[in-house]
Amino acid sequence: MQEGTCLTLAQGFPAPATIGNYAVDPHFHTPYVQTWNLDIQKTLPWGIVMNVGYNGSKGNHLDIVSAPRALEVSPDTDPTNLLFRYEQGAAFYKFNAGTLRLNKRLSNGIAMGANYQYSHAIDNAGAVGSVGGVGAQNWTDLLGEEGNSSLDVRHKVSGTYLYELPFGQDKRWVTTGTGSHILEGLSVSGTFTFASGLPLTAVFPGAIASVSCGTGSTFRPNLSGQPLNQSTGRQWFSRVAFGEPAPNALFPCDVFGNAPRNFMAGPGTVENNMSLSKTMQLRETRSLEIRASINNVFNTVQYTGVDTNFQSPTFGQVTSAGSMRSFQFTSRFRF
Repeated sequence: MQEGTCLTLAQGFPAPATIGNYAVDPHFHTPYVQTWNLDIQKTLPWGIVMNVGYNGSKGNHLDIVSAPRALEVSPDTDPTNLLFRYEQGAAFYKFNAGTLRLNKRLSNGIAMGANYQYSHAIDNAGAVGSVGGVGAQNWTDLLGEEGNSSLDVRHKVSGTYLYELPFGQDKRWVTTGTGSHILEGLSVSGTFTFASGLPLTAVFPGAIASVSCGTGSTFRPNLSGQPLNQSTGRQWFSRVAFGEPAPNALFPCDVFGNAPRNFMAGPGTVENNMSLSKTMQLRETRSLEIRASINNVFNTVQYTGVDTNFQSPTFGQVTSAGSMRSFQFTSRFRF
């Protein structure tokens, strides 16, 4: 019988790498977020309830990742040119929002609600709410990443409505007979959303220089001084508004564009959905509902993507659009 090899806990793990490619700030602080809100409610005539509110939040010591390399201001950093990530709790996030809400209770067959929010969120964390790769193009200037948050939606209006048609028993018109049975239980409802777009950042994704410096997808181009010419057409912003930064022969990683992060507004949201339904009462505890739903009822073209790759031939152009008008029919039998 052959003796087996005795395994130990130390043998169960591979040998550690002699040179690491990841480092954490030894003074890394625990991140925290403060939130506050205020809401005032008032009842208005015609069954309308109005709410005026304010929401705010502030995050400190949030996570930000950089790639330290030799720069003109720090020529002795990383003399072996090792690609590594450096994680710090040195980012911030600020959010402020004012809201106005109006809701009408169901009366006389009508119910409506509308919400408006004006908000602004800024940060230098690069990707609030997610864990990604390198987030700063210049590791010596983390505040240079300050800009509109990737979650920033400046204006947003949304709401719902319901209108029960006044036909049938106990209603205003066609209260008896065959017409009453055909028309009763009809209702029209819907939702709507209008919002400004999420911010966009022009970048050099996957460029040779950014990959060799360990900062892929974070290098930004220069502003050329030409108008940005943002529009609602396919060319969302002007290509000539940007230019490539001049190279640095001595320090190839010391090339940072001056275009701010998240300073361009992306395509907004225009969404209208509607439903027409009829409910037929079969017995005391049984009913049949037939519903026709229409998404994007006005068939509005909704842009969903813009090419922000400076080296792409379609830079600045809209690259995708949302779904056009669609119908859905459903029926429900309740018992």
